[in-house]
Order: sequence, then structure tokens, then C-alpha cells
Amino acid sequence: MIITSMLIGAAIIAGGSLIKKFWNNILSWLKRAVQKIKQIVKLAVYGTKVFIEKIGSAFREISKHYSKKENNQWVENIVTREVSASEVPPEIRAMAQQRRETDITSELQLELVS
Repeated sequence: MIITSMLIGAAIIAGGSLIKKFWNNILSWLKRAVQKIKQIVKLAVYGTKVFIEKIGSAFREISKHYSKKENNQWVENIVTREVSASEVPPEIRAMAQQRRETDITSELQLELVS
């Protein structure tokens, strides 16, 4: 009984650190992407949306960055990267659909405020 409790506790801690690492990686990647987009288009980024998509046995992280040109025309820049399934927490993997973008922006926002 005690060993079972210890194993469950270890699994929860390991799962928690996987989730924290996942969000930290996404946040770091987003910061680099926003800086690169600002350099390329030389415009302020007004908003960002984050998606995940299942592609075969891996996943694709997608960030869409929105800015405005001087003539008030909106510009959407999309940055993607592929990640292995082991890098994605189980609850995010469960949300991801085959070949369909799943918006995880609100999950990222919740992680940032906690």
C-alpha cells in the first residue's frame, strides 16, 4: 500500500514536471518566434494563437502571429515546429486531432498566470 502510494506520487511529480517542461519549451519557442517575426516584418505583433496538430506519430506546434501594416492591413505569420509525442503532455496529446489544428492558447494562458 505504501509502495503503491509512493509510485503514484512519483508518477504525479514526473507528469507535473513533463507538463512544466512542455509549457516552458512552448513559451521559449514563442518568444524566439515573435522576435524573429518582428525582425523580418518590422511590425509590432498584436496577438498570438497557439495550436497543436497530430501528424503521424509526432506532433506539430503552430503559432500564428498577427500584426498590422502601415495601411492597416492585417498580416498573419505562421511558425511551426515538429515535436515528438514524448515531449507533449498526455492531456494535450488527447486534445490533438489527426491533421487538424487544435487551439491550445487558453491552456497556455492558464499556465502563464499560475
